[in-house]
Amino acid sequence: MVVDFDAIVSIDLINEFVTGRLGRPKFKRVVRATKELIQKSGKFAILVQDSHGKEDPEMRVWGEHAMEGTGGSETVPSLKGIARVIKKRSYDAFFETTLEETLKQRGARKIVFCGVVTDICIVHSVASAFFRGFLPIVVEECTDTYSSGQKRRTLDYMRKNYGAKIISLTDIIGK
Repeated sequence: MVVDFDAIVSIDLINEFVTGRLGRPKFKRVVRATKELIQKSGKFAILVQDSHGKEDPEMRVWGEHAMEGTGGSETVPSLKGIARVIKKRSYDAFFETTLEETLKQRGARKIVFCGVVTDICIVHSVASAFFRGFLPIVVEECTDTYSSGQKRRTLDYMRKNYGAKIISLTDIIGK
């Protein structure tokens, strides 16, 4: 491994954001790359996933999506059982979840982030990780958003403002 890290946090690789109303066909590549990363790295991994109630603030912006107890909030089939699941109710994977505690219990400091959507849940989670003292790393092939230009701007923003290392999947698993 070229890049050393302690854990993987995958965000929102659920039915709603891959094949559902808010999904895009290109997000399936993120699922494949993330699965490869988890399997080949052998590192501890957590799938943090939207699971909303009707009163969650995001409902005002996006409407009902990934509602708790529905198929939309479930892990995409190819990632089921591959990692521990933590449910979230906001953009930030750390907000009112057990993510921070779970990572600290394992002694994790350098965290690889993957998933969708780069300019919403990924950036908010990377910011939160930074403010909690973690060292964020983002794997380009393991994240995406609706616009490639917006993805590039957000990756640059995370690098500049949170010191996130932006790397390639090959930096971890080789060619």
